[in-house]
Amino acid sequence: MTELEGTTGTCARPTCGKPLPPRAKTGRAKLYCSQACRQAMLRARQREIEGPALRDQAAALLNEIDPLATAEQLHLMALDEQQLAVFLKHARAVRTGLVGMYAALGVELRQPDLTTTREQLREPARPTPATSTRKAAPAPGPGQQTVPAEILEAFEKPAAAQRAAAPARKVGGLTPTAEQAAIIDACVDGGDLVVEAGAGTGKTSTLRMIASAMPGRRGLYIAFGKDIAAEAKRTFPASIDCRTAHSLAYRATPDGLKARLNGPRVPAERSAEVLRILEPLRVHAELLLTPAVQARLAIEAVQQFCYSDDPVVGLHHVRPPKGLTGNQERLLREAVLPYARAAWDDVTSPRGQLHYAHDHYLKAWALTGPKLKADYVLLDEAQDANPVIAQIVQAQDHAQRIAVGDSNQAIFGWRGAVDALAQWPARQRLQLTTSWRFGPQVAEEANKWLALLGSRMRLTGSGPASRVVDGGLERPHALLCRTNGEAIRRAMLVLADNRRPALAGGGGAIKALAEAAITLQKGKGCSHPELLAFASWDQLRSYVNTEKSAGELRTFVRLIDSHGPQEILKAVGRLVSESSADVTISTAHKAKGREWETVQVCDDFDEPKPDEKTGQASPPRREDQMLAYVTVTRAKRTLDRSGLAWIDNYGGGRPTAARTRPHAARRPTALEDWSPDLELDG
Repeated sequence: MTELEGTTGTCARPTCGKPLPPRAKTGRAKLYCSQACRQAMLRARQREIEGPALRDQAAALLNEIDPLATAEQLHLMALDEQQLAVFLKHARAVRTGLVGMYAALGVELRQPDLTTTREQLREPARPTPATSTRKAAPAPGPGQQTVPAEILEAFEKPAAAQRAAAPARKVGGLTPTAEQAAIIDACVDGGDLVVEAGAGTGKTSTLRMIASAMPGRRGLYIAFGKDIAAEAKRTFPASIDCRTAHSLAYRATPDGLKARLNGPRVPAERSAEVLRILEPLRVHAELLLTPAVQARLAIEAVQQFCYSDDPVVGLHHVRPPKGLTGNQERLLREAVLPYARAAWDDVTSPRGQLHYAHDHYLKAWALTGPKLKADYVLLDEAQDANPVIAQIVQAQDHAQRIAVGDSNQAIFGWRGAVDALAQWPARQRLQLTTSWRFGPQVAEEANKWLALLGSRMRLTGSGPASRVVDGGLERPHALLCRTNGEAIRRAMLVLADNRRPALAGGGGAIKALAEAAITLQKGKGCSHPELLAFASWDQLRSYVNTEKSAGELRTFVRLIDSHGPQEILKAVGRLVSESSADVTISTAHKAKGREWETVQVCDDFDEPKPDEKTGQASPPRREDQMLAYVTVTRAKRTLDRSGLAWIDNYGGGRPTAARTRPHAARRPTALEDWSPDLELDG
């Protein structure tokens, strides 16, 4: 009925009934006496549409929490819209709490199957209507309606039959698991949230369902990489904007600075001229840093500043080369800091002359305190976020902040990343523990490392059938190594077997080190940022033989001494792309986020040395435990765990008496010797 069709002389709102004067122009009577009555009737009609939908949601939630609550279902029929909304809020909280409680116990919350129970009980036939002993319906409360008799009859059907007839809940075309449903409900209810998603647990599909469940809210998904953001933009609903942090910053960058992104690389000598570094720096008797080397250190300090959440460039952003004493490092930092600050001033100026990079405009944008236009923000891979990105998202106090990731995979702390999940201001912390990547055997191996880490997460393998072996895996799809040195050594072995290897990420880092080795062997020093402190190859060799922190650098020196830098360069030149390779060789760091059908763990994941007095082996460093967890969760079908089989020496997350293992005897270098400061994975 339209307003022009009203012919009654009283307001159409049943509870009003006021007389209506005719319209001044048409002479026809109005339908409502006021705008308030009109809005009240519109709300009533909307409730007629939304009420059944809310009641269906409430019934489904109650049935999920307590399948035996048939009598309680009767009360739902008498609730009005406001009361249903209150019920739904509390019911979602109860379900979320139950899922979290059972997750803490290491089991999954499942609904009981009542079919078998009813068959065993052999329910007696119901009495005839004449002698019915059915309990009366609950009396309606204040303001509630009486439940009709036909509805009471409908709710007397077995609960199992009702569940069988009810369609499965779908969100965005997908059917969520109990864990995913709890996460979706927590997001819909509002409040900051942490989602801990184990390896292969369907994190992306969960994020897509979260966005689909909130179509009326503006969402922002911040992805770890450009390819991930592009894929999310293709599959996520239109209500959420999918971007990287850099793309957000780029939109706010002035055109004058954008134009500098296409500028040429600036040689170190020219950078020294721009920064007015005129004199060499004497660090000690055998180390003289040229102006070009000082410029490199200053620009590297700016890079570290861009990763951080600090407001200004400081001494701690300057990274001295290895081989210096504490006093020498302090003097070097103090000398380089003014040049680093000058470099930052240059890269933030449209008239600057140094090379302008993407991290520069991201940091400059972060310093403005941006406010993101979103009702909720999803930060993916939060455990590996740089502090600058974590700070931007956490500062959005006007929006719901949802951090997603796996703290057990926080393996990039050595290059400035922080585990934002650990300090996230969250009201709730929920988990995804069902892995669809692999089966129970690989999940069991992963859980050994989770136990050693002291994590409360335990994975359930629900993917393809998988197996775990200790050696004997022929022609694996991927070889995973601890170090770049072992990766290139494995590549040389594959080449000797007339097969084609690919090195994940390419061989650029190895090539640069081999070229630096050639220069050091000639006694000329080198400009490689990790080898600046060494004037000759003998000096570098002496350092790795005496310093425990030499770790991965020691592996590189031994590789060069065994094969020579020229052979290393030849091997790098014979590498092929992954699409045409017989096997992919990768460091564990570069393997993160990837998966292969069959994986072999190489033997440079060294077992910690046992204590000489007690015979007890201390657990590896936490960083190395997380790296091992990442490594063993890359396989889908077969995992050859031989390089990490020594985890069996650690029962229940505690070290046990060390047992002799053949693979450990071949490796004298312990994990405790590894230095995360040597960025060979760059």
